[in-house]
Amino acid sequence: MKKYFILISFFFVAFNSFASNPIKAFLTFSTFNNPSKGPYVETYLSVIGNSVNFVQGGNGKFQGSVDISIAFTQNNEIKSALKYTLTSPEITDTTKNYPNFLDQHRYNLPNGKYNLEISIADKNKPSDKPFTSTAPVIINYQDSLITVSDIQLLESYTKSNANTMLTKSGYELVPYVSNFYPENINMLKFYTEIYNAKKILGEGQKMIISYSIQAYQTRTKLNDYSAFSMQTTNNVNILLPELSIASLPSGNYNMVVEVKDKDNKVRAVQILPFQRKNKLATLAFTDLKSIDVTHTFVSNMKSLDTLAEYIRSMRPISGSAEVQYAENQLKGQNLEQMQQYFYNFWKTRNSNDPEAAWNDYSAEVKKVNREYGVLGRKGYNTDRGRIYLQYGPPDILGKYEYETNCYPFEIWHYQVLRDKTKEYTFENNRQSDKKFIFCSHDFSSNNVLLIHSNAIGEKTDPRWQYYIYRMDVDFLTANMLGNYDNQTIPPSVSDFLTDLWKNPR
Repeated sequence: MKKYFILISFFFVAFNSFASNPIKAFLTFSTFNNPSKGPYVETYLSVIGNSVNFVQGGNGKFQGSVDISIAFTQNNEIKSALKYTLTSPEITDTTKNYPNFLDQHRYNLPNGKYNLEISIADKNKPSDKPFTSTAPVIINYQDSLITVSDIQLLESYTKSNANTMLTKSGYELVPYVSNFYPENINMLKFYTEIYNAKKILGEGQKMIISYSIQAYQTRTKLNDYSAFSMQTTNNVNILLPELSIASLPSGNYNMVVEVKDKDNKVRAVQILPFQRKNKLATLAFTDLKSIDVTHTFVSNMKSLDTLAEYIRSMRPISGSAEVQYAENQLKGQNLEQMQQYFYNFWKTRNSNDPEAAWNDYSAEVKKVNREYGVLGRKGYNTDRGRIYLQYGPPDILGKYEYETNCYPFEIWHYQVLRDKTKEYTFENNRQSDKKFIFCSHDFSSNNVLLIHSNAIGEKTDPRWQYYIYRMDVDFLTANMLGNYDNQTIPPSVSDFLTDLWKNPR
């Protein structure tokens, strides 16, 4: 869903000088594709009731009305347009809250670039000039690719047998006409469609539709806010999930939808930016100031450097909000606040014996520091150390250091993968039959990198075998020279690696 707040409220300051009660409205739109009828654009308009002039009708009730004009133009030529009057629900008492009113329309348009032009005016205040604005619209649905519709944010959804402008795929979808989530909204609901999966991947094939929230600027995935849906390919697959954002701190984020085939290869991606305001998430950490650590095991931790190192080592099992807060504490270098955060962290893991929870984890950290540490980097800060701490020891750990024509590599296999960063959330944190492949091109150190995994949220590279195959010319050099696609792996090596992937040992 593209967000354009033409929104007269956005231009409130400039508009206020011309009207004592300016219209406040929000317009968003999403593009979809009907396999039999072609692409279309859906517009969603929400008018704030108390910004419109309500007048009394012959029945004694009051009602607001706005004149709306929407046009889609291409090279200054109108391709689709609609003019209409939108009326509010009727009310009997103008001393109470005025209802907001919602409008939705669909416009059939072929692939291409358009300008959306909107004009909106209060019908009951003819002296006011209409407010106008424009926004670009791009429609691009290709038959030869798996594609994803725009992400339509929802206020609510229910199953429905009716066929109205609000229904799609058997559901009545009430749009959420904004990309801003205030404190009183704690669920993010959305709808999106996936096209051509059956045509491209084959009938009856399995695919994964993952959805997650990521930080807007860094594009870092927030592990506490991700899930997936396993589906069978169809002409049109739908995704209608909801995520709890009750603990999501204030900030700018992306909602990301990825379509992956059975080999975990990403086939299509859709991204929607949104903004969250949530003082409550910050207050949860602010409340740490009231924690008394005087008679706890943390009271003996008097060294800032030592405590900072302990907190850094906890990152592999920390949720996104905890990581953010911990980084701020490390910058602040306040011993008391760091002690309070440290104690609360382990108290939430084991309320009866937080010290035992820390001691158990500390033993694991020492283990990965010995096993996976490299020059200038602690083991918990390496790929293998992070995976070990976050998911625990693998069920099968295969080391292959001296295979012919191969760089040293490892395959870690988990029958059931349990993500400790999600252990204390309500989200599903279990995945089955997950593998991690590590490889090293550096014979002088212990620096082994994660090159591929089929676990949700981890690095995926369908050409991982090329990193392991030891060519006459170093692969990385060949890649920089543009020879990546010209390299071939002998069948003996490829078959060997494929067999290890399918049957770890």
